[in-house]
Amino acid sequence: MTDRVRALVDGYWWVEGPPSNRLVQRELIRRWALRHPDDELVLVVPQAHVAQVRADHDVPEGIAIVGAKLRPHGLAVMAEYRSIARRVGVQVAMTHNFVPWGLPSVVFVHDVLFQEHPEWFTLGERLYLKPISFMLGRADVVVTSSQHEASRIERLNRGVAHVGAIGIAPDPRLTEGPGERPRGLPDVDEFVLTVGRLNVRKNLSTTIAATLRSGAIGTRRPLVVVGERDGRGPVFSREVHRAVETGAVVFPGRVTDDELAWLYRHASLFVFLSLDEGFGLPPVEALAFGTPVVASDIAVFRETIGQHARLVDPLDIDSAAAAIAARLREPGGSTPVAPLSWDDAADALRAAVASVSGAGRAFR
Repeated sequence: MTDRVRALVDGYWWVEGPPSNRLVQRELIRRWALRHPDDELVLVVPQAHVAQVRADHDVPEGIAIVGAKLRPHGLAVMAEYRSIARRVGVQVAMTHNFVPWGLPSVVFVHDVLFQEHPEWFTLGERLYLKPISFMLGRADVVVTSSQHEASRIERLNRGVAHVGAIGIAPDPRLTEGPGERPRGLPDVDEFVLTVGRLNVRKNLSTTIAATLRSGAIGTRRPLVVVGERDGRGPVFSREVHRAVETGAVVFPGRVTDDELAWLYRHASLFVFLSLDEGFGLPPVEALAFGTPVVASDIAVFRETIGQHARLVDPLDIDSAAAAIAARLREPGGSTPVAPLSWDDAADALRAAVASVSGAGRAFR
């Protein structure tokens, strides 16, 4: 029997924010509350979202909800969460990326790519993220999604003694949903799929160039690109613009969870040539649907999907094109690959918080 944990938990992105960050916040908190109903969790959201979150059926019963007045997220965590914790009588906080000043904390860091590759980020993004570098050493425990990212955080932040990898998983609303063809997708029977934010790190220009060079896509089997512009965006060649005009490359725009599930389930191949990731959830999601994957040969994918995907140099268009063409020539799809568990991730996170608050078994 473990002692009850009382904690302030960061839900600033519960309603709006980067989709992957929202997913991680919501599922870690939901699974924690459902698996440990005796714990007392106080969920912090922007003051403007309190009523909406209280009406959200995804919030487990028993979670208290309080509002933060400060914006943006980083400022609220660093400057306001301590006073909120004192007001509600909580001694420890679990936050995302930013460290609350003067409050024992466990911080989930999504990634520190901005430290290693600042050229991938806009000046505004770098200024916003900079406090992470200065404050991270003040966190009692730091956790992240992959062992690869844990090693990078430790390497680039000498004041952080140890970082634990707790894992993440696909959105259950994808894998459990019925699926629905996107309204913005032409009536085609076959297509190649890529999913992710439209920024320079996702290497979308190379992804499109490689699929075009493979000779495997066209109007009858287009490349479908799902994602929204975020930060420093890609620059497309005339070849790419022509492919969009002819329908060989399709941008369906914003898609719902049901539409994304349908795309994963019906794609002939999933291609993801990102230059680097903290975890990289889209290819994990594709494999969970049994969709074959061609992805970047980078350290984190060797850790998470290496045994189940074809990995290629993300800077070598010819090699990527050859891998895409070869995989599409192979008959049938792949056997669905069971992803990591949100339950396990939530249990690991709770153990970290318990070690800081003095309740339960120490986190390792």
